[in-house]
Amino acid sequence: MAVRISSRLWVKLAAVLLGLGLLALILANVDLAQLLDLLGRIGWGFLLVLAAAALIFSADVASWLAVLPALRFTIREWLWLWKLRLVGEMLNVVTPLGGLGGEPAKGLILVKHRGLDARETIASLLVARTSLLLSFLPFLGIACILMQRQPALDAHMVAAIGVGALLFAAGILGFFLVQRLRIASRLASFLHRYRYARGLERVLSETRAVEDEIQRLYVFAPLRFGGALLLAFLGWLLGALELWVISALLGYPLAPAEALVIEATVQLVRQATGLIPGSLGATEGALLLLYGAFVGEPSVGVAVALVRRGRELVWIAAGLAIGYGYLEMRKARPVGLVKASENS
Repeated sequence: MAVRISSRLWVKLAAVLLGLGLLALILANVDLAQLLDLLGRIGWGFLLVLAAAALIFSADVASWLAVLPALRFTIREWLWLWKLRLVGEMLNVVTPLGGLGGEPAKGLILVKHRGLDARETIASLLVARTSLLLSFLPFLGIACILMQRQPALDAHMVAAIGVGALLFAAGILGFFLVQRLRIASRLASFLHRYRYARGLERVLSETRAVEDEIQRLYVFAPLRFGGALLLAFLGWLLGALELWVISALLGYPLAPAEALVIEATVQLVRQATGLIPGSLGATEGALLLLYGAFVGEPSVGVAVALVRRGRELVWIAAGLAIGYGYLEMRKARPVGLVKASENS
């Protein structure tokens, strides 16, 4: 009996194979003995890397909590979201969905285990993702300015990064305007005029309801949205700090401006190669080129990438453990329903 493999699975397999191929090509072109020596220098310093990564993660979680009005902005709720986001990030890394693989899982857990409104949850996820991407634009803009003062970077490389930054900015601003101008419901209303699309009433109703929640966050809760942007921007800055820490542990310290430029470029590459799980191979290649330019040792860039991969494996393991716990609780009643029954 022939087993039929879905087109989605073929895409996943192709993305994984592409990433592995890129990684193998990179490893074949570096001095493996030097690479192993560099990795051996980390030692217990890996705990410091985990601490720096935890700070980034904490800022991102706080940014999400800021646009989730159903939960109070408290340490307890922040810790709960910290665990939940860990599950989502695990899925984001292992699934080729451009960093969106964990969003449905996070939304489902919020609805089923905390009794949150589904529309409000979807809106918060969209606004949180938008604030994260919008906050990257000033971070990327600062990096582009600093690149002009980095003689180590080739002019062609600077130009390529600049073009990529402009394309990314256009895409993110477009994504924001689609939400802000209610393009989805406008399009659904337009299609509803035609006979073949008259069955869209329910979809149109749900789309408008979600957009109402999104507008409430953008227009009627500007302090929350502004706070989310600031916290997300802090997360990008802390990413540069993590890179600086790893480089120092390897014996190749960077100047703050260099760390910021490298981090911004690597994150831009990650956004562009999101279909590859974890941007495998792509980030290693970017770090190889950038560290080759800044410190003259491409192997250092690959070592930095592998240290970060090690940190990602820790996150994945933690996310799997917590995710399994939620699966075990799948028959549990939502918190909101439990409280309602207790008060009745």
